[in-house]
Amino acid sequence: MTMKIEPQNTADGSADFRKTLLYAHHGWGKTTQAKYYKDMYGPGYILSGESGLSSIKDARIDYNAFYSWDNKIQHAAGKYSFKGLVEDVVNTPEFRQKYKWIMVDSLTELGDMSFNHEDAAVQASAKLKKKDANGFELWGNHAANILGACKFIRDLPMHVIVTALAKADEDENGAMGHWPMVKGKQVQQQLPGIFDCVLCGVRTISADPNNPGVVRLIVTDEYKGWHGKVRDENRTLAAVELEHNVTNLFRKMEHSEAKNATPVAVSTSA
Repeated sequence: MTMKIEPQNTADGSADFRKTLLYAHHGWGKTTQAKYYKDMYGPGYILSGESGLSSIKDARIDYNAFYSWDNKIQHAAGKYSFKGLVEDVVNTPEFRQKYKWIMVDSLTELGDMSFNHEDAAVQASAKLKKKDANGFELWGNHAANILGACKFIRDLPMHVIVTALAKADEDENGAMGHWPMVKGKQVQQQLPGIFDCVLCGVRTISADPNNPGVVRLIVTDEYKGWHGKVRDENRTLAAVELEHNVTNLFRKMEHSEAKNATPVAVSTSA
């Protein structure tokens, strides 16, 4: 029997786009990664929810700010919803022809907006029906919003980076874990599975007594409560990289033939 569907091959280039979730401490440099993406990949676009792009002002990167999950768009005031920007900007042929990468900055803000949107909808429905608000509906709709948005962005035919703040949580055994700061434990724990690369930005103190001070690290694996991972065929990267530019890790994976890397000697205490 002749095959009706031609198989793809893993070497055909279709898997070359980097789909990355970056979650990190305050001030680590999440937004600054957009400048590095432009340097490496060319023109890109930022969906900004934080109103904090001053650190990349000179990079001249296109962006639009979103102020809600799905409220009415106010063109005259320049106020857009996340869903509105996805429908009217991102989900167009012109967008995919013009841009090589997209950043969502940040998922923490988007999660708050999604939760507030669904909370208002559930409260309004409860008031209309004269019933108590349905908490299961609220959290279920919120989770569907955020996980669906991440999957849509991830599946765009371009490089993707989604940022979030890091949140420390203690589990039932007293072990400390670090997760993306998004409302809802279900959402937090499902997010790493959506992306090919999950990178964790850590600000810490140098372990070198001759060179004290703050250093920035990237955790690329399951390490001391951080939930990193990378699509690294040659296993080039260490679990902890002394690096602040995620595109340098991509370059390292693409060009290095090293099979094993040695973790750097630094303290990872927050």
